[in-house]
Amino acid sequence: MKSPRAGLAAALVLFSLAVASPGRSEDATLVFRGQSHPIAVSGGDFRVTDAARALGFEISADPATGVLTLIGQGHKVLVGAGTAQVPVDQRLVSISRPAQAIGGSLYAPADFFEKALFPLVGATGTYDAARRVWTLSESAALSVEAAVVHIEPATQVVLKLSAPAKFVSTATATAFQIRWPGQTVVPPFAERRYEDPFVSAIRFSGDAASVELKTPGLSARAYPLSAPERVVVEITRSSGPAGSAAPLPSAEVLPVVAIDPGHGGGETGAIGAGGLQEKQSTLDIAKKVAATLPRLVSCRVVLTREADAAVSLDDRTSVANHEKADLFLSIHANSSRAPGAHGSETYYLSLEASDKLASEVASRENEAPAVPTAAPAAGSSTDPGLDFVLWDLAQSAHLKESSELAETIQEELNVVSGTENRGIKQAPFKVLVGATMPAVLIETAFISNPDEEKKLASPEFQQSVADAIARAVARFFERRRPAAARAPVVTPAPAPAPR
Repeated sequence: MKSPRAGLAAALVLFSLAVASPGRSEDATLVFRGQSHPIAVSGGDFRVTDAARALGFEISADPATGVLTLIGQGHKVLVGAGTAQVPVDQRLVSISRPAQAIGGSLYAPADFFEKALFPLVGATGTYDAARRVWTLSESAALSVEAAVVHIEPATQVVLKLSAPAKFVSTATATAFQIRWPGQTVVPPFAERRYEDPFVSAIRFSGDAASVELKTPGLSARAYPLSAPERVVVEITRSSGPAGSAAPLPSAEVLPVVAIDPGHGGGETGAIGAGGLQEKQSTLDIAKKVAATLPRLVSCRVVLTREADAAVSLDDRTSVANHEKADLFLSIHANSSRAPGAHGSETYYLSLEASDKLASEVASRENEAPAVPTAAPAAGSSTDPGLDFVLWDLAQSAHLKESSELAETIQEELNVVSGTENRGIKQAPFKVLVGATMPAVLIETAFISNPDEEKKLASPEFQQSVADAIARAVARFFERRRPAAARAPVVTPAPAPAPR
């Protein structure tokens, strides 16, 4: 197959699937750069080691956990059984379902290879469902879009890419440069100037983008983000390493936890069949968390609302930022058209939802009255699609901590709900946008389920949820303490699931 762009190599990757017979594995064929390689298939998943070797990756396995480390062309991928969040270099890639161990080998779904491996060797393409064939060709020229946003105390330059690409960064006293070696870069402009506290201009030349700093002595760092693919250059005053995790405050300065009861005022949120309104149950639980948390960990608690009042989505994170909160917890009650839906779910911010249901939850929670915003600053983006890319900038530096906090909360809530782990998920929740600290959204139970609606109205269940959230926050803070300063955290035993 010839590439639609002249001058591109026509490297093809074909997964040719044999018809599977019940109860036994079948082989697929991976054809890459003229070489054919057999790939074992089991239950619709593909053996990771076969495909990784065919693509030129070096493979090592952790004997204790079975986690595979794949290294090739300057990239590093970690994949293990039971996780749908795959670390690729410095970012997380979501796949449709977890990898699984079968017969001593690790198998992963097709989108693991499409999203995590193929792009790293410069391959792109589409899947032909009728023929059951992937056809990939070498990546085309790299198109770049640029935007600048200032979120105190940092300016972030977002370079949105048309495809994944390895970059190299260098810094001088007056500029910070990003290069994509070996790439043909299609820039959005040659030079553009900005009215920004830290950035005076961005210039493109050859395979490089140069961010010109307004004053000498500023600190800058670059990191990649995916879905969509971006390089973010974060610029701060040189008082400390940009984006470094703040140490746990000393005893004289208590950490601050901002608790956000979802909805309020005329925005009722979801309503159960028995008439319970989401805005009331979230306020009841939030108040109980605020009362319980200081008994488990020394901290100061701030509520974004303390009564049945309307608070815009933007103002909720503004409260947390103004109070210099260390954590932001937004509390909600879930709803689903499926009558049997039950249990708790915990989310952190991403531009791309983990799955269709996560996308539906985010769409529902984002249905709040629009709040007028100021006119864009000179030089800022006026493209709504690119503005959407800027949504998670404030959270990007806290991705790992937000993920860890969400996982810890979900572990505690699983005990309360008495259900199997529904897993932590990602979705584009507006209420988390702009939070400059680890932030999560907690769906405590399904108000659409009559049984769980009754629980949500019960003070006993509300307290058990509050206890679980407080235990999780205490565990999160304890892990951040230096080892020498750690002390056992006394937490109440998890309450049994109310009947």
